[in-house]
Amino acid sequence: MVTNRFVFANLLHRPMRAFASVLAISLEVLLILMIVGFCRGVIADSASRQQGIGADIFLQPPNAPPIFTSSGVLMPISDAERLRQIAGIRAVAPVLYQIELQDGLVTIFGIDLKSFDEVSGGLTYLQGGPFSSASANEIIIDDLESQSKHLQTGDTREFKGQRFRVCGVVQHGKGARVFMPIETMQELVGRKGMASMMFIKCDHPDLTRQVLKSIETTLPDYRAFSVQDWVSRIMNTNPPVLDVFLNVVVGVAVIIGSFAIFLSLYTTITERTRDIGILKSMGASKPYIMGIILRESLALCIMGLILGLALTALGRSILHAIFPTQQVLISFSWILRSALLVLASGLLGAIYPAMQAASKDPIHALAYE
Repeated sequence: MVTNRFVFANLLHRPMRAFASVLAISLEVLLILMIVGFCRGVIADSASRQQGIGADIFLQPPNAPPIFTSSGVLMPISDAERLRQIAGIRAVAPVLYQIELQDGLVTIFGIDLKSFDEVSGGLTYLQGGPFSSASANEIIIDDLESQSKHLQTGDTREFKGQRFRVCGVVQHGKGARVFMPIETMQELVGRKGMASMMFIKCDHPDLTRQVLKSIETTLPDYRAFSVQDWVSRIMNTNPPVLDVFLNVVVGVAVIIGSFAIFLSLYTTITERTRDIGILKSMGASKPYIMGIILRESLALCIMGLILGLALTALGRSILHAIFPTQQVLISFSWILRSALLVLASGLLGAIYPAMQAASKDPIHALAYE
């Protein structure tokens, strides 16, 4: 009890320094949870919208990336006719897929609206209606994109230097945030007659495995997945660059926390050298002195963790208010991981000051001015 009072007295002796340390640790928590939550949110949102399309099978061209299909690897749109000849297939919707980073991350589907409606069950229009023609410079956006960009039917949006009129606003959840005619998309990106992938609807979901085998025979080099397998791949497979990025973020956060603890405790020990000398002259052991320093580090870490969680909740609310399309998924497992990382950084930052305090000579410490 006396030791705990001594620890908190040390913290209150220099409140601004203690607050700066707590703030640095809270930023460590904020950085870890927000970056990880942002990345997980992008993946989960993509998986949810892909599943919401209503297709039973997703088909990619040969050598396509495992998950992300906005690449130069394409397939002829004429392959859709070969697929429609396979028994058990009700509808095939070719899609040219693009990702735009203008004003945030936006997924765009170039679609043949008739076949896409056959696969998906149709878009649910909240405003306006479908494209006026198969090659119109028009787009359909979902309600979250409308809310995020403050767009209504009749407004215009620019993609790749061209202006597009918003002809409809639909309920979100069916693949993309923005839809345009596939012919328009092909002309826009210079890929006439090509598609990124195809969504396939079977006569009955129970026929999915049988149809997959038929597709493998008809188009042996292509990559075909059931929607369940596809969503599982999205949720459970991170691109290597994402893993590297997250590891770097976590590493930087731990360094920030460790440095904040080290700086705070090292300065504290320098300032309270005489106090340490008094404790040692009264018989305090080295483990006791180290315990005081480590408890002080623990107190800073706990306060920083609590403040960091509060800032994360606030940051997530602000981000969602500004960007309604962006999810930030923060799981209990990552909260637990961040807590462990905070404690680890606190230990790393405190170990040297604690050892230095424990090794001080009581005579020299008492004579310290």
